[in-house]
Amino acid sequence: MLNYKSLAIAICATLTSLVFVPSPADAQQISGAEFTSTHSGRCVAYSGPSVGTQCFAADGTTNYDDRSYGKDTGHWEVRGNDVCTNWKKEPGWDCGPVSKADSNSFSDGEYTWQLN
Repeated sequence: MLNYKSLAIAICATLTSLVFVPSPADAQQISGAEFTSTHSGRCVAYSGPSVGTQCFAADGTTNYDDRSYGKDTGHWEVRGNDVCTNWKKEPGWDCGPVSKADSNSFSDGEYTWQLN
């Protein structure tokens, strides 16, 4: 799904010391509706090329707090089964699929996160 800017994913919690990284065999792509139902109004702790938190507000706004990239705000939306983000620091929509390994662990292929 996304690099740090599209991590439609979130900001308002502390990264746990151990994050489950699903193997490709375990991960299943989720629908846009499932992403909305699990992430809207929630925050995630993510890891990958960087580490941080991201929140997906129900009104379509999002923000992150990242150890490497600092803080930013933007918007998120679902287009079909892709999750899209658009950040103030790096404008332009970035979209991609999200996979789920279990009820609380998700990945876009670059980043892995857990719902807080």
